[in-house]
Amino acid sequence: MTTPLAWVHAHQGHELALDGTDLRCRKHGGKVLRSVPAAVRESPVGERFEALREQVLRHERECRATVESWLLGDAPVPGPLLARVWDDTGWRACLRHLVVRVEGRLGLLDDVSGDGRARVREADGALYEASAGAAVTLVHPVLLDDPDGWRLLLAGHGGAQGVEQVDRRVHRRRAGRGPEGVGVEVSGGAYAYAAVSGAARRRAVEHGFAVRGGFAVLGVRERGAAVEVRCWLGSEEAGGPGEAGRLLWVDGAERPLPVGEVGPVAWSEGRRMAELVYGELDARGNEER
Repeated sequence: MTTPLAWVHAHQGHELALDGTDLRCRKHGGKVLRSVPAAVRESPVGERFEALREQVLRHERECRATVESWLLGDAPVPGPLLARVWDDTGWRACLRHLVVRVEGRLGLLDDVSGDGRARVREADGALYEASAGAAVTLVHPVLLDDPDGWRLLLAGHGGAQGVEQVDRRVHRRRAGRGPEGVGVEVSGGAYAYAAVSGAARRRAVEHGFAVRGGFAVLGVRERGAAVEVRCWLGSEEAGGPGEAGRLLWVDGAERPLPVGEVGPVAWSEGRRMAELVYGELDARGNEER
């Protein structure tokens, strides 16, 4: 059910309304215009609507970042917490239709009741409602046995994910393969790639990675332990020498992890980060979709 738009008089017989994050304009009681006239957008009411729109966008970004951190955090989210945020459209858009695990059941998150009962759609299409307050764990796609099946189920019910999960690019190390392949192992716990270009830092920011100490960084929690993935972005000094891009993983004590000890989620997220920051990598190495 679509919520009716709340129209507010703005300027010279025009009215404005916020439709999600889109600003709509119409002549009083008339048809919605294809665009907002400049005079209406720059009016006092138009400026207030634009400020509200920016606030909604900022809220949606915060919701998305938090939900993605849950996806990477390997931590159950309490049912009462989901119940408190579910009515918020920003939160619900990010959470609904994600593959979750609750009470040993795996399914697409369909709804959360006021008392924290998560309802999920299982692989066979049947709905299962968990007990009140049961914790829900967002499942990283590298841990899903049949991501294609979940994509089909999602499409069959007209759902869309607000946080990239089943369509997220994943990398799996093949059994019995060593660290050779796409990267060249260096220092036991890092991979070296092609030379870093000036675009690496821009790409890192565009894709929402935090930047610290010359690295793009991403926190992951796996098997109860914190791991940080780091991609070297190169020196900011103009005219500096060419550098090789490095991808490495460190534990909670800042110690580099040997490549062989990196878990599947941290490995997948590291390789995904490298692709986004350095550009598309040679896919012939020790990973597969």
